[in-house]
Amino acid sequence: MFALPQAPPAVFEGESAGAPLPGYWELRNTWVFVLPFKTRDRKCFSAADVGNVLQGPSNAHYTCTYPTRQVGDGRLSMSGTCVETHGQVAQVKAEGTYEPTAFQLKVELRTRLAGVPLQGTGSTVARRLSDSCPAEPPKGQGAKGR
Repeated sequence: MFALPQAPPAVFEGESAGAPLPGYWELRNTWVFVLPFKTRDRKCFSAADVGNVLQGPSNAHYTCTYPTRQVGDGRLSMSGTCVETHGQVAQVKAEGTYEPTAFQLKVELRTRLAGVPLQGTGSTVARRLSDSCPAEPPKGQGAKGR
């Protein structure tokens, strides 16, 4: 689903009380856009990455901007536009909650493909697994068989 935004990191002084902490996180994503699919990722979030979480959903395939954005007191709400690398445009609305060791985000997406209106929904449920990230396995020794 959505990963960390590509926007420059923001500083959330005043908004950061209760913001997600850096560390090792698990993200469970559910996405329904024509067909449903689910993913589970484990990622290491730096302090800058945590600030990006509060900026809004995005990923490597889309550049998103959120002119309407409210973040504070453990809640976030935003709406904006995402543009895919090939020019496909989608209207996005996201709402969620956050705390130091967890966050949840629900996303609605509306777009047109060949003039046909399409919509989709997605959600991310994330929890912090630890303060530190595991050491990377040596090259050639990935997670096969685990």
